[in-house]
This record gives sequence, C-alpha cells and structure tokens, in this order.
Amino acid sequence: MSTVIDWSPTVDPSELVRRAREALVAGAAVVLPGDCGYLALWGAGVRVELPAPAVLAWGPNEVAARGLNVPPAARRLMYRAWPAPLVVEIPSADGFARFRFPEHPLFDLVIPAVSELGSVFVADTGDPTAGAAARRLGAAVGLVVNVGEIAVDRPTVVRAAGAGYEITEPGAFPADEIERLAARIVLFVCTGNTCRSPLAEALAKKVLADRLGCTPNELPGRGFWVLSAGVAAFGGTPASAESVAVAAELGTDLGAHASRPVNPQLLLAADDVIAMTRSHLHALAVRYPNTGPPARLLCGDEDLDDPIGADEGVYRECARTILRHLERFLPEWVGS
Repeated sequence: MSTVIDWSPTVDPSELVRRAREALVAGAAVVLPGDCGYLALWGAGVRVELPAPAVLAWGPNEVAARGLNVPPAARRLMYRAWPAPLVVEIPSADGFARFRFPEHPLFDLVIPAVSELGSVFVADTGDPTAGAAARRLGAAVGLVVNVGEIAVDRPTVVRAAGAGYEITEPGAFPADEIERLAARIVLFVCTGNTCRSPLAEALAKKVLADRLGCTPNELPGRGFWVLSAGVAAFGGTPASAESVAVAAELGTDLGAHASRPVNPQLLLAADDVIAMTRSHLHALAVRYPNTGPPARLLCGDEDLDDPIGADEGVYRECARTILRHLERFLPEWVGS
C-alpha cells in the first residue's frame, strides 16, 4: 500500500524528498505535483503504463553527460527555460530522447536527490488530483504527495536537431517564448557600453537583418538576440552622440540605447561573447572565470581603439572597422 503525504510550501520538504528517493530506490513509482497536473516518477526496470515518458533532468550538461550531443537550440531551452512545462527531444541512437524538468518547487529538491540513481523517468498523468493519479498507476505506486487539486494541461514538446527546432506538440509553454529563448544570443562587450559595443550591436543587427531579409526587430523570430554591455558601465547611460550620428548614417538606430554592465547572467545566457580589446578579455576572465562561452576579440588579434572624445570621423572609421570584422562572423552565424 502506498504512503500518502499531504504537503504545503510552508512545511520543510526534506523528509518528503528523502521518502521519494527511498521509494524510487525500492523500485516503486512516486506521484508528485507538477506544472500540468500530477506527475509520476519511476526508475529503470519499473513498469509504468503512461504514454510518452521523459528522463528527469535539470540541465544540458547533465544530458550531455549521458553521451548525447545536445543541439544548440536544445541547450538554450534547457538552460534558459527550465524548469517549465516543456519537454525537449534530442537525437539519440534510438531516434529521439525526451527530457523534462517540471516547474514545481519540489523538483528543485528532488532532482539532485535522485540524480545518482541513474535514469529516473517522468510522465504526466493527466490527472488533477493525487488520488486519481495514484489509482491510474495502481500497485506500482509507493509514495503519493498530495497538494490538492491542480489544473491539468499538457507540456509543450520541442524537437531539436542540427541548428534548428520544431514544436511537435503545442502545449502550456508558449511558442513565442520558445522562439525567444531558443535564439542565439550575441553579446558585444566594451568598457562603458556607450561607444564601441553599442555600435557593434546596432551594426550586427543591421547586417544580420539584411542577410536574413527581415527588420532588426524581427531578428529574435529568426533566431538571434544581439546585445551589448560594458565591463565598467553604469546602467541607463545613452550612447554617445557621435555613435548615434554614425549609426544613423549607416542605416541603424542607437537613439534608444541604454548602457548595461556585464553580469554573470548575461554571460551564461550568451552563445557568443565578443570583446573589443585584450583588456576586456582580461577583465571578463578575472571577474567571471569559467562563466559563459570563451570571449573572443572582434578584430581577430587586434584591439579596437576607443573613439570616446574624438570627432565623428574617428567614429566613422571605428564603425567601418566593426563592419569589416562582422563579415568574418556572419558565416558562423547564418552560413555562407
């Protein structure tokens, strides 16, 4: 007979987590509250009759540790979207492997507690109550965690392969959020985020939009977020007047720019970090070691001098240099 625990967020969950782990080790299934109704968890070798199970996971590195290649869109969604009502499928030797990190406070605690047990499977029962989920699973259940009635929905399923993805099963996680979170984030970094990196951001948006046949505002829908920040920036400072003027001459707009400082969250979210000088590379490495992708120089092996305090002619030359070097990155971003 299964154990039933009534739980609320005001109760210490440590005992519940311990019992969930013990039940899985003993070869029983566990019923837990989730983000689309109640969920079932079980270990390898346990027979549970629920459709479309996924492997319980908490991030792309855990998935990659299983020997699977995690495509870029899947990695971004696992890192940026999870926990969420979102199943991510990636190619495997048997077709596609499914992974899920449900959005409920208990899963933040349960996943690390069972991570050493090997594959733990999770599936939505489609039931709004713990009792209904337990009856569906029958004798397989060893522990039931009840939090009352939960609204039932179904998770969105995204299949990622190669450089792209497709939504194979629409559900509770919005398609426009998937589009935004699966996009490649390119982050340009300079000192104060008022001259070089804003110019690089604006010009990169323009050349990408031109190449993709869209407007800069449509780039997230085409798979790109282009941002900039500074290693010594104060938040909210506008771009320099010269940068705004030169950007306008080149067909792009910096009038609404507001500076932002570099932070660990930006670096971890970025797919590309592109700095203006070696001193920026050094600052990033010292302040944020092993945070985000390795930063690269925009100009290859050369620094891009700061035009601050100079006239518009110097800014124009700076912009021309940026444009010339952006052409080196385009094949990497959008292909030849």
